[in-house]
Amino acid sequence: MDEREMLKSLIKYDYSVVDAEDTVSKVVSIFEDSGKGAVLVREGDRIIGVIRDRDLMRGCVMVNPHETKVKNFVIKTGVLSEDELSVEKVARRFVEDSTPFVLVKTSEGYGAIDINDFLNAVKGEFENLKARDVMNPEVITINERESVAKALATMRNHGIDRLVVVDDNHKVVGIVTGKDIIDRVIAPKRESRLGKGGGKVDRSLSIMVESVMSYPVITADRLDPVPKIIDLMTENNISSVVIVRDMIPEGIVIKKDLLEILLKRRSPAEFQVQLITKDISLDEFDRKALMEDLERFMRKFGNFLGNAVLFVYVKRHKENFRGLPLVHVRLKLTSDKGTFFVTGESWGVEFALNATLKKLERAVLQEKELLLDQRMVKKFYEETIS
Repeated sequence: MDEREMLKSLIKYDYSVVDAEDTVSKVVSIFEDSGKGAVLVREGDRIIGVIRDRDLMRGCVMVNPHETKVKNFVIKTGVLSEDELSVEKVARRFVEDSTPFVLVKTSEGYGAIDINDFLNAVKGEFENLKARDVMNPEVITINERESVAKALATMRNHGIDRLVVVDDNHKVVGIVTGKDIIDRVIAPKRESRLGKGGGKVDRSLSIMVESVMSYPVITADRLDPVPKIIDLMTENNISSVVIVRDMIPEGIVIKKDLLEILLKRRSPAEFQVQLITKDISLDEFDRKALMEDLERFMRKFGNFLGNAVLFVYVKRHKENFRGLPLVHVRLKLTSDKGTFFVTGESWGVEFALNATLKKLERAVLQEKELLLDQRMVKKFYEETIS
C-alpha cells in the first residue's frame, strides 16, 4: 500500500457535525456523550472548521451557552483533498490547526483523519529514536500546594495549557490543564452564581492545585523508544507523556513535538521556518515581513545550528493598548546543536516577535559560548599533556 492509499484508509466519517448557527449548549452535550476532543462545524453545505472542547469550555464561562452561537468559537481549518494527501501535508495541518483531526474532502463528502490513527500509522518512522531524542527538557512544573490562580498565571506566562504537578521532593504527582481548572473550578462557580449549581461547591481560584489535578500521570523513561511513547498516548487518549527518572521529571513529549520532528525528518532542508497564528489575521505584506525577520535570524546562525527548524506560534490575547493587541509568541528551535524554547509578550505582532527573537538569540549565543569554552578547555588539556 503506497503512502496516499495508507492515508486514505485512515479517513473516517463518523464524526459529529453541528451547524454554525447552533447554540453552544448543543455542542456541550455532544462532547459529554462522545468523549471526542472536537466536533466538525458546518455552514450551509460546507465544513468550515472545528470547535474544540477546551475552547468551548473557556467560552461557556464568559457567555450564556443557551444563546451564544457555535460560530463564535469555530476554528477555521485547512481542508485537504484526497489527491493531495501526503504525510508531510497531513502533519503540517495538525501542527498549524492544532486540532485532533485533519479534514479531508473526498468523493463521499467530508472525512477526517484522527491524530491517534495518524501517529500509529507513521510510528515506524521513529523506530530509531528514544524519548530523550524528542522530549522537551524544559518541563514547566508547579507544586501541588500552589494555588489554581498561580497555575493559570504560569500557563499564560509560558504560553502552554498544562503543567506537571510535583510534590516537595520534586516528584511527579499529577498534571493540571486549563481545561481541568475550567471544568472543576470556573464552570461550577459560574453555575453556582446562576443558581444552577445543583449543590456543587463554589470553589475559588485560591484552592490548591492538588484539588483539581489529574492523576496518576502516564510516564516513561528517557531510553524508551518513541513508538512506545506513541502507544502510551494513543492507548490512554492523552496528548503528552512525562519523562521521569525516579519520578523526577526530566522532560515531556507532546504530540505536536512528534509531528514537528516528523516534518523536519521528511523535509531535511538547511533550515525551515513554520509560522502558525491563532486568533490573529496577517495580511500578505505583514506575513512576508515577519518571515523575512525569521529567515534572517536563521541565516545569521545557520553555520552554528546546522540543520534547523524554527516553529513560531503567534497568539492574540483580548487586551488592547492604543489600538495594538497583546500578542504572545512562542519560539521552538530544533537544530543539530539542540532544542531552544523561549516565549514572550508585547503589544503588536512585530514588537512581540522581535522581543522574543532577542531572547532566542541570547539562548543560542549562550550555547555557542558554552561549546567554545568547552573546546578551549579541551585544547588546553591536550596541549598541556602533549
